[in-house]
Amino acid sequence: MDGIITLDLLALAIVILALLCLGLALLTQRQHPYRNLRKNEALLDAEKLMHEAAEKGLRLTIGLGAGQQTSAPAPANLAGLPVLRLMSRRSVFNDQPAQALAGDGALAALAQLIVRGKYQNAFATELFKPDFAVLAGASPYAYLAGLLPEVNYRANAGVFLFGSQRPEIILAASLAEQKDLPLVAGTDDLSAQAALFATNARLCLGEDALHAGAALETDPGAAASVRAQDWLRVLAVLGLLVGAALKLLGVWQ
Repeated sequence: MDGIITLDLLALAIVILALLCLGLALLTQRQHPYRNLRKNEALLDAEKLMHEAAEKGLRLTIGLGAGQQTSAPAPANLAGLPVLRLMSRRSVFNDQPAQALAGDGALAALAQLIVRGKYQNAFATELFKPDFAVLAGASPYAYLAGLLPEVNYRANAGVFLFGSQRPEIILAASLAEQKDLPLVAGTDDLSAQAALFATNARLCLGEDALHAGAALETDPGAAASVRAQDWLRVLAVLGLLVGAALKLLGVWQ
């Protein structure tokens, strides 16, 4: 019983420490939240691709992830929304607006709210169309079936695949490769990651796929979260080293 209480207290201490690190990161980097923040090369390429699409008058297509048969989007699926936010903001007055496809109803609604909000911010609501962000399918295979024709669209400049993808997404990646389209992808699914390694996709792995908003400088909260995680890693390493030293010295049995 004492052991269980000790573990509960340890878990509570870790949660409090994480919250303190997050709060400290938000406060100390409030003026410059993205300064000295490491950035994934794939996401830097994504930003360049957005500029190129605008210059060429072409479209970008983003797949936000397949549904999980639950009432709420999977947390990983929300990772693509910061990318969509930046993509939509830069394509408001493009010849070919960005196209977003989701495999979950709630995710599709969020995507449409984001796209509509960018058109409102640009005072161009008359240019907005609901089909700029659509539900491609309510199941993983229906989502893939809806995604493939959009990847094959003649005016595409590039393809983005984020969120909770499945290994079958290699079909979309292969189609993009056949059409010589740049592909940027990030997913939490290990099988999908393994499938995408066999393509020419620029991959975001681990936390880079979940904190795209930090690398693209669209989400100060994501940047603070990345800094807090780095600080927690340092504290964890220091804690292990101190514990090992105390154990060797016989202070801690």
